[in-house]
Amino acid sequence: MSGTKVIGGEFIIPADVLQMDSIGNNEPVYSLGRTCFYAILKDMIANKLRGILLPDYLCRSVAEVPARLGSSFKHYPVGNNFLPNMDNIRKMLAYNGESWAVLLIAYFGLVDLSDTIDIIRREFPRTTIIVDDVQNYYGFGQHSYYDYCFTSYRKWFAVPDGADVLRKNGTRKLSEFTEQPNYVQYKTAGNLLKNHGDFIDETVALGLLEKGEAMMDTEYLYRCSDISCELFKKIDFNLIQAKRRANAKILHEGLEALNVQHLYDEAKTPLFLPIIVPNRDRLRKRFFSENIFTPVHWPVESKELQGNNELYVTELSLICDQRYDEADMERILRVIRDEM
Repeated sequence: MSGTKVIGGEFIIPADVLQMDSIGNNEPVYSLGRTCFYAILKDMIANKLRGILLPDYLCRSVAEVPARLGSSFKHYPVGNNFLPNMDNIRKMLAYNGESWAVLLIAYFGLVDLSDTIDIIRREFPRTTIIVDDVQNYYGFGQHSYYDYCFTSYRKWFAVPDGADVLRKNGTRKLSEFTEQPNYVQYKTAGNLLKNHGDFIDETVALGLLEKGEAMMDTEYLYRCSDISCELFKKIDFNLIQAKRRANAKILHEGLEALNVQHLYDEAKTPLFLPIIVPNRDRLRKRFFSENIFTPVHWPVESKELQGNNELYVTELSLICDQRYDEADMERILRVIRDEM
């Protein structure tokens, strides 16, 4: 399969992108989503935060933030519809008190948190609600009654970092980070080298990207890099949104025909289209053999930090981003059909 088009992996930063005319003027404030979460919790600790409820289905790096700050945290369950179990949240808030905060995740940009937020706000009006919109760029900050909301861009676009916070009063900057991250240099260099695969071995680019990821894992208290602020101006957000929605619709229609459980909302723009399958690992291995590198959200690296949820072993994220077209979506569906 070496000649087959690769689906998945890191975005490639075009070699000439810094010479392109600007499209937009947005500039992110922070480096990563976890930088935003750190700034939020620091702001809340100053206001006597006692602890935070986290979903039992999340990335390890998110849970490491309260652990790093020495904040107490407990997990509430998330169902296989990717919605929080409201009965459990009620019990935990009633027991722990309203000085605890709740983190809600807008999974894949497809989950509607309106009812959950409305219930918490009505029944526990003094509880702080934080919405993680890292997987929900195109819906960032559109929820009602949240106290803090944050998002990140590097999973959506060809930028090495970039993230933002919104507070309910409209504030975007909670903590002042003045230094740029060093990992951005490695991430940018690795991505740029991928433009020259005919001359430079892919392992050289991957080595730089992996080094950047390793540095990012522990050091993330930085402002957004100058390179990402510049790259951000070159992004055609409307074009990307339309492409993602078109690809997601193709996948959705194919998955419905195959009777595969998945998450979809035609009014929303997805990061990935998640499917729930009992043979997840076998299916993923088949995808890999076809040069389709479907990720999982998320690998379990610490049950203490991430909780225990069956989604960790049944969820598979189907790629639907702006790099691909209808033929690529049909290729993804063909692999699923062959494995059923």
